[in-house]
This record gives sequence, structure tokens and C-alpha cells, in this order.
Amino acid sequence: MNQYVNLTAAAFTIALLSGCSPQTPQETKGREVPVVSDENCRPENIKQIQDEKVRQTFADTCARRGGFKASSGKNY
Repeated sequence: MNQYVNLTAAAFTIALLSGCSPQTPQETKGREVPVVSDENCRPENIKQIQDEKVRQTFADTCARRGGFKASSGKNY
């Protein structure tokens, strides 16, 4: 019985310490979305982005860019 308690305590300690490891992987490293501009939103520049998720996010952002333009107020 004492052996199981020691084994459980050791496994619990290892699990806690592994979460504090300084060598955690950087998921966003190299996956930054480029700045949205006329030059960057050209189709040939979008195709150069290697990561599929970043490319899709950037293409969506390019498609939604623009500004508000008030209507002329004409009544026909």
C-alpha cells in the first residue's frame, strides 16, 4: 500500500514540475499575420505565406478591409 502512495506522489510531483518547464514551445513563433496594406493584400503576396491558418486569417482580413462611406442621402 505504501508503495502505491509513493508512486502516486512521485507521479503527481513530476506532473506539476513539467508544467513549469522553461522550455515550453512557442506556438506563435513564425506565425505572425502580416500588416494589411494594398501591397500585402495582392494575391501573389498572399500565396507566399506558408502557414495555412495564417494565410486564411490574413486573406479574410484583407477581404474585410475598407472604410465607412456615408450615403449621398438622395431620395429617388
